[in-house]
Amino acid sequence: MKIKNKENMYRLFRELSDVSGIAEMTVTCLNSFIESIRQLKCSREYCEKLYFELSETVRQAQPHIVPLMHLLDMFEKEMDVKLKSEMTVEEVGRVAIASLQDKIAKFKNNMARVTQNGLNYIDDYDVIIVHSPSAVVTNILVQAKEKMGKQFSVIILDHNPVRTRKTVQALRDARIDHIIAPAHNLSHYIEGANKMFVGALTITADRQIVAPTGTAGTVSLCHVNGIPVHLFANSLHYSHRNALDQEIYRSKEDTRSANLDFSIITHSHDLISLDLIDHIITEDGETMKKSA
Repeated sequence: MKIKNKENMYRLFRELSDVSGIAEMTVTCLNSFIESIRQLKCSREYCEKLYFELSETVRQAQPHIVPLMHLLDMFEKEMDVKLKSEMTVEEVGRVAIASLQDKIAKFKNNMARVTQNGLNYIDDYDVIIVHSPSAVVTNILVQAKEKMGKQFSVIILDHNPVRTRKTVQALRDARIDHIIAPAHNLSHYIEGANKMFVGALTITADRQIVAPTGTAGTVSLCHVNGIPVHLFANSLHYSHRNALDQEIYRSKEDTRSANLDFSIITHSHDLISLDLIDHIITEDGETMKKSA
């Protein structure tokens, strides 16, 4: 794949992640992979090569999309075992699509299990802080109200306008009490809260969390004020690599005026020490920080 096409794909991934969250983006990417297989017109000689080329390209995204990387690793291993030389291009396509559909089901099942476990961490009269909440965090809040009738409220920190609107709509539909405040104004609301819920793009081997920008400041303020921070992420979000190997996207924007020029450096995601997290909940329930 050409470098320009890769850059455009990775930018699209970042935009999708900002708007929809990593979980929805992971499922969308796998469904797109399936659709590309259905539309592919080529000889039997080239189809496997193209499948693996696309898989490798996706796994190199900036930043690395760890759940997607794990699922594509599984996909490639399955294809190595199942593909036979006598298969037609149509048969290869059916095997590949079935494998990817299985990966989507596995990911959704993990998410559902994390959500179910997360319901144990909401009590009546809680005031919960969320910052760019993941799909799992939003589902936990909604199901706690709709399935369990829990009475609680949420402080939504506005950082990403599109994500904020999606969160507000979900809470309104579930009739969950909430307020919306700028993330930089959290200090005015911190005393009224007793929990924070957060998701993650990645949990790294050196005990760092890769999360949406601005999350680090919110988690730090909660930690200083003794507010327990709950991390909800299934095991597919765990990386074998360190934080510096996650290819967090770094951009530089030049600003010019009549008498002063300067550059602003931005990063696509924050890094947060796992030491600031009080509870880590996966599809298998709560895990000890040492084992995480």
